[in-house]
Amino acid sequence: MISLISIFLVFLLLIQDLLLWILLKYHFQDYSKPIEEGSWPRISVLIPARNEAQYLPQCLKALEKLRYPPEKIEFIIGNDESTDQTEAIIKAWAGKEHNRVYVNVSPQKGNLMNGKANALVQLIQVAEGELFLFTDADCEVNPEWAREMVRAFTPEKGMVIGISRVKAKSFWERWQGMDWWLTLSMVKVASDLGQSLTGVGNNMLVSKEAYNSVGGFEALPFSVTEDFELGRAIWAKGYRPVHQVSLLSLALTKAENNVLDLLRQRKRWTQGAMGLPWFWKMALVMQLLFFPAIIYLVFQNFTFGLLLWAIKIFLQMNLMQYYAQKTKTRLPFIPLLFFEVYYAVISWSTIVYYFWPSKIKWKERNY
Repeated sequence: MISLISIFLVFLLLIQDLLLWILLKYHFQDYSKPIEEGSWPRISVLIPARNEAQYLPQCLKALEKLRYPPEKIEFIIGNDESTDQTEAIIKAWAGKEHNRVYVNVSPQKGNLMNGKANALVQLIQVAEGELFLFTDADCEVNPEWAREMVRAFTPEKGMVIGISRVKAKSFWERWQGMDWWLTLSMVKVASDLGQSLTGVGNNMLVSKEAYNSVGGFEALPFSVTEDFELGRAIWAKGYRPVHQVSLLSLALTKAENNVLDLLRQRKRWTQGAMGLPWFWKMALVMQLLFFPAIIYLVFQNFTFGLLLWAIKIFLQMNLMQYYAQKTKTRLPFIPLLFFEVYYAVISWSTIVYYFWPSKIKWKERNY
């Protein structure tokens, strides 16, 4: 009986990965459409920063290179109670141009929102754009980012999700990036099928109209994944967000430095994933249950089990490689081949840590 259940779970996962690859390959949607040069809408780029002095200079330097009409873009950067040099860096940068705005984020009264949502609310209060573009202070956007996100937007969408790549040199960092490619490939497939799964707070466009229609972050249930809650609320209002995957919509983000920081990040993300529809939660559960099932089969019949595992790795490698190539990124073969080891360990470690009786620590705050 255990063998039959294991075989069923393994084949179910193989079919899932095969379908994901087929849909990604043959149903991939590019939402970018040309816009006449004089027709660019006014946009607000919003970045909250809390103790980001290490990464903020690279982020701001990247913003300076954005190709967008200067009179149609504003940058609103918020200092969220930082204790390092973040405030000084933002003030110095904001003082150089008239379309750069510094906001000193005030602590909220009570715990209605997480810290980032509270900061974003205050940034949005002074924003004048028709469209809000969100990224993080530890990210670097490319010069065409704003234009590409706007080109992918139409009013009925309400939200456009971009694509992020982890800046990586070591195997540890590369594996985090591959994990991100795998997750976002599922988001892309769902988006192209007309199903929105989430928002992605480090690379996202939201129209002012869609944001106001849900009452803003203040009106959303408390969550440590405010981007997910916003995306879900916008979907419930009848908008149909999309995932624009291209080299031009790409932003670079940093990897987590160690296992504990990664598990804290994944615990927060897992809590957000609990709000997904049941069938998507089942798809994630299948990814998780594959490992005990395949290990059992390997012990029962080494050759047969190893063959099935090799097929899964092959399908997964092709899925991630094809998805990454949409942004002109090629994943290195050796880290990609051994990604399965990392994925198994981190997936199950995340589950254990998720149920561990500890608070979620994020940006020096506990939730």
